Amino acid sequence: MPTLEKLPKLRVLAIGTNSFMRDEMVCSRGGFNRLESLELIDLEGLKEWKGEESALSRLGYLRIKECRGLRRVPDGLRNILTLNHMDIRDMPKKFKQRMEEGGEDFYKVNHVTSRVFIECDKD
Repeated sequence: MPTLEKLPKLRVLAIGTNSFMRDEMVCSRGGFNRLESLELIDLEGLKEWKGEESALSRLGYLRIKECRGLRRVPDGLRNILTLNHMDIRDMPKKFKQRMEEGGEDFYKVNHVTSRVFIECDKD
C-alpha cells in the first residue's frame, strides 16, 4: 500500500482475491490523492481498514464486496466529500447495519448520496 498510494496517476484501483494478505490496511495521510474509484473484493483476511486525514481525497466510488472479516469503514470516509457512491455487496448484516441511519458508523457515510447494499442480510 505505501507504494501504490504514492503513484501520481493512479485513478482506479481494484484489490481482489489473494492480492492483499494482511489483516489491516492503512491509507496514509495524503495517500491516493488522485484515486477516484476503489474496489475491495474478497479480501478474506482483512479485518481493519484505516484512513488517515486527507487520504483518498478525490474518491468518488467505493465498492466493498465479500470482505466478510472487515468490521467497519474507516473514520476518514466522513471527510471525503467527493464520495458519492458506495456499493456494498455480500457483506455481513452487522456491517450494513453500522452504516444505516441510526447505526454506529452512519456519521461516516451520511454525506454519500448513493449507498447500495446487495446481499447484506446474512450473518
